[in-house]
Amino acid sequence: MDHHHLHGGCSCGRNRYTIHIPQDASEVAQVFFDNGAAHRRSQATPLSAWLRVPLSWYQSTTYAFFEDETHNSIRRSYTSPYEEGSQRQFCGFCGTPLSYWTESSAGDADYISLTLGSLAGSDLRDLEDLGLLPQDILEDDEDDTEKIHNDTSHTRSTGMSREAHEGLPWFETMVEGSQLGKMKKSRGQQQSGNGRYKVEWEIIEWTDEGDNEAPVSAKRKLGEVVEDDSRMSDVHVQQ
Repeated sequence: MDHHHLHGGCSCGRNRYTIHIPQDASEVAQVFFDNGAAHRRSQATPLSAWLRVPLSWYQSTTYAFFEDETHNSIRRSYTSPYEEGSQRQFCGFCGTPLSYWTESSAGDADYISLTLGSLAGSDLRDLEDLGLLPQDILEDDEDDTEKIHNDTSHTRSTGMSREAHEGLPWFETMVEGSQLGKMKKSRGQQQSGNGRYKVEWEIIEWTDEGDNEAPVSAKRKLGEVVEDDSRMSDVHVQQ
């Protein structure tokens, strides 16, 4: 193969794009994180993640689901009055942010930044193999393969969508030890053999270093749990 391909798109599937990375390319793609005011407002998140690639590597397509849908209604562009010479593209139907392009300098105009979350899940996990992640993210990340295998096994056993529920081990490693790393979220789903019953669950835990107490659900305070347990001890079930 002369190229390695990365794929992405919006949530509803009307917008899709492909990044063609030549094997002998003199230029490189770059993953970066930004907490500046402009990206913070447009992405509605305190920290946005991007994949910056040469514009010549990027190809995009729109798909109409109904006859009255046009290319311009599917891929929308917005230019902020505070960012003249810049364009942010997003899906006009599901609202997924897709890309950011600017000509604030001659060098910038030759590149486009794609929202990291719009990449396909399998390609997000390939970023490490392609050498696109900052080196400090990869430190102490030796268990990635095992984590991915465990996630895949769990997904198959519960029948959940891989794309929707698999994590990103390299990102989990990056936030481990930080304030973000202290919050853990897991979810699952199980269906009875006859298909009549389905149980879904979501657990949010907050851990604090130096606290010997076991992690508890972030939705209830520890004191409330203890109080409820004491009340339950006074309740007797009558048959």
